[in-house]
Order: sequence, then C-alpha cells, then structure tokens
Amino acid sequence: MPTTRHHPATRHLADRKPLYLLGTRSANVDAGADHLVLRQRDDSGKIYPTMRYPVYRINRVVSNHHVSWSGRALALCFARQVPLTWVDGHGNYLGSGLSRQVGSPFALLLDNYLQRPDWWVCFKQWRARRRLNTLIVCAERAAEAGQPLTQRAFDDLKRQVVYHGKPPVRFDRIGLAWCHALVVPRLIEDGLDVSYWGFGARSLNLAMELAALLWAELNLDCGTLPSHANQGLVKAQFFETWSHERERRLLDHIGDFQRHVAEEGDVWP
Repeated sequence: MPTTRHHPATRHLADRKPLYLLGTRSANVDAGADHLVLRQRDDSGKIYPTMRYPVYRINRVVSNHHVSWSGRALALCFARQVPLTWVDGHGNYLGSGLSRQVGSPFALLLDNYLQRPDWWVCFKQWRARRRLNTLIVCAERAAEAGQPLTQRAFDDLKRQVVYHGKPPVRFDRIGLAWCHALVVPRLIEDGLDVSYWGFGARSLNLAMELAALLWAELNLDCGTLPSHANQGLVKAQFFETWSHERERRLLDHIGDFQRHVAEEGDVWP
C-alpha cells in the first residue's frame, strides 16, 4: 500500500524532536533556508565537522552559554515556531525566546481572571491542588511498582511538595530548565503566552509554574538513577524517555488550568 508523504512544513510540533546544545566547545549557530548550521571548535582551534539540522524536525532547542546564535538562526526558529531555552554553566534556566503569539479563544477568559483582585489567591489554591495530584499519582505508581510509600513518608512529601513547593531534588538541576523547554512548545500550540501580568502588577509565569509541576514529578519518579549518571547525554536520554511517557501529564495540567479559569469566570459577578 502506498504511503502518504507530508510536506515538512505541515509536521505537527509533537512529531518533532528536541535539540540539545550543551557541549563545552565554542560553537556558532547560523541558518540556511530551512535548517540550522552548527559549527564547533575547541580551545586549541581544532574545527569539527559542520552539523545541519532541518528545522521541521525540531520542536525546541536548549542551548548553553558556549553557543553563539546569529540573527538569521534566531529568525528562522521564530518563523517556524521553534522556541529556544538558554541555560548557564550550572544548568540553571536563564530565559527563553519564542515567536509572537496569535492568541486563542481562552485568552479573554484568562484576561478576565487576571483582572480579579484575588486572582493570585485563587491561582495558589489551584497550584496546591495540582501539586497534591502530582504526589498522589506518583505514590500510586510507586505502589504499583511494589514500592509503596509509608504514611509518614507520604505526609513528609506532602509538606515538601504541596505546601512548600520543594520536591526532593534527585535529578540534576538542569532538569528544571528541560521541563521549561518542554512546556513552551505546548503553550505555543494552544495559543497561550509564556507569562502574563495580573491585577496589582503581579506576574504569572505560566510556563515556569507548569514546569515546576513536571519537575516535582520527575524527581518523585526518577529514583537514584540520575545521581549515578555522570554524562549529560545519559541524563538527557533519561529525561526524553521520561517526558515521552509523561506527556499526558502536561496536557492534564493545562486542561485543568483552563477548566479552573473558566469556572472562576462563571462565579465572578
């Protein structure tokens, strides 16, 4: 049976793969008509083979401070809705670059929600419920795997994760930046912005709030394996496998947030 071939530009973001540029060599990223061009060299001046990455195969890029980006490369990523996330030498999240948003039917509901004087209190209540949901889901998985949590262990984690937002850190800190990079393409697809301003000039960094939920789940799920993995590539592969298995969780968080905003809009006079 013949197969149907799709033009690269029509590929869904979910079918693309992430590009991690986290090496220690000095590197430059430029662009051709439809691809990124990576050139690297080490401190001795040795030049490495040029790498080319078609943008239709990339859904997000994570880059560190060793990589210099040309304006042409940035423009190509923005034109093709490929978001960029930058991390420092310690794996800490620095910032993101993404294309202009076109808005969504949900935008008006969210704008009304953010104009409420008590919106931040409402949001914190929603966030606490999602943190608790995350803990319960992870506890159920642990029980299914034959490693149930004791009541004391569950209560301790509840205080850390739900009340204080500080899950036990078992994965390398760069995992939080990777979670953030995972969230941004999904927000773009849903016509949402990464951050918003609400009543009282308080900001809602929606991408980071969602990333924090994934980060908590990652640490609760991963056990001791990441602490024994010294190579960044091994950790990245572990994260990609985990994120693929947990993709539905991000959709659940976003969907529940949209439901929360809609319901609050119904009760607000």
